[in-house]
Amino acid sequence: MNDHIKYIGINEDLPTDIKYFKEEIVDGILFKKEIAKPIEEVVSLSVNSKISSIKLINTSIRTSNEGKKLSGKKLLVEVKLSYTVRYTSNTIEKYLYLLKNDITKIMYIVVPKEIDDCKIEDFVRKKKIQVQPFVEDLYIENRCSSSVYIRTLLLLNANIKM
Repeated sequence: MNDHIKYIGINEDLPTDIKYFKEEIVDGILFKKEIAKPIEEVVSLSVNSKISSIKLINTSIRTSNEGKKLSGKKLLVEVKLSYTVRYTSNTIEKYLYLLKNDITKIMYIVVPKEIDDCKIEDFVRKKKIQVQPFVEDLYIENRCSSSVYIRTLLLLNANIKM
């Protein structure tokens, strides 16, 4: 991490009892639309994560490349990551400027077909499945005067209420 950049939105309290989850790196380059105020130095990066939708989908029943048994059921989770970059420009005033962008990411969480003889579809229908996003880490790098590279380590944790 760059010591002089302030990172906002990293979850300090991560869940400890995780059963159904997905962890993934979300990265990309954010471009400024106008180049009137070029990016000189990044001051802070903040992120807000929100679950937009959750759907249960059918997949093949098999063993994954990692050796995990796939049940044929997955949660398709749409996550919205909202970023705000505060930066200074190479101008006399040295004002703070903002660069905002939203990224939507689709992630999948493998879930069992049944839990305690109840079909997973029943848990979904009764809204007993809750998915929470956790930002584990953030990184930003100034690439040029009109773009920055952002990397986010994101954890999705699915809780199934009995």
